[in-house]
Amino acid sequence: MSTTTGLADLLFGRTRGAILALLYGHADRSFYTRQIAREVNASVGAVQRELENLSKVGLIVRKSVGSQVFYQANRGAPLFREMQALVNKTIGVFSILRSAMQSLSKQIVVAFVYGSVAREEETSQSDVDLMVIGRATLDEVLSRLSTVEKSIGRPINPTVYSVAEFKSKLASGNHFLTAVLKGQKVFLLGDEDELRKMGGVRLAKAGANQLQ
Repeated sequence: MSTTTGLADLLFGRTRGAILALLYGHADRSFYTRQIAREVNASVGAVQRELENLSKVGLIVRKSVGSQVFYQANRGAPLFREMQALVNKTIGVFSILRSAMQSLSKQIVVAFVYGSVAREEETSQSDVDLMVIGRATLDEVLSRLSTVEKSIGRPINPTVYSVAEFKSKLASGNHFLTAVLKGQKVFLLGDEDELRKMGGVRLAKAGANQLQ
C-alpha cells in the first residue's frame, strides 16, 4: 500500500473519500445526491450520511433548487485550497495519475502535471496537462490514461518526449517547453533534480511540488 493510499484510508474512508474526490475534483460544479451515489458507487443512504456530516463541518455547501438538493465543494471555506490539495494528492487526480504511471516507472525519468490543474486554477472543463519524459511511448502512456479519464471525469492531455528530444527542444529554446518548465509543476515520478540533470541547466524551482 502506498503512503498516499494509506493516508487517504486513515483520513477519509472509502465513501467519504470518493465524495470529496468528486466534489473537490470538480469544485465549480454541483451534484445531487443520487448523482453522487452513482458516481462514487455507494448507496444513497451512505452518501446522504456523509453529505450531512461534510456539510456540518463546512467542507461542502448544500443548496436547494426547486425540489432538488445539490451539493458542492465549499470554495468559501478557510481551508478550501489546502483541502483541495490534500484530496488531489491522496485520493484525487494526482494520486490516480501517479498510480497509473507507476507501471511505466522503469521507462519514465520524469512525469509531472502542469498548467491550470497544477496551479489549482482549473475548472470542470480544464484538461489535465501531463508531461512524460523517458523511454515510454505515447501509445504506452495513452493506454494507461483511458481509465484515469473516466475516473476523474476530465480529459488528459499528455506530452511525451524521449530524453534526447527533451534535451534538443530545451537547447533550442522551444517556447512551449520553456514556459512549461518555468510554471507550476506537480511531480508524479522523478523530481526537479532529474529535470536539471537531463537539461544541463538550472530550471525554475518556484512552486515545484513533488508527491511523496
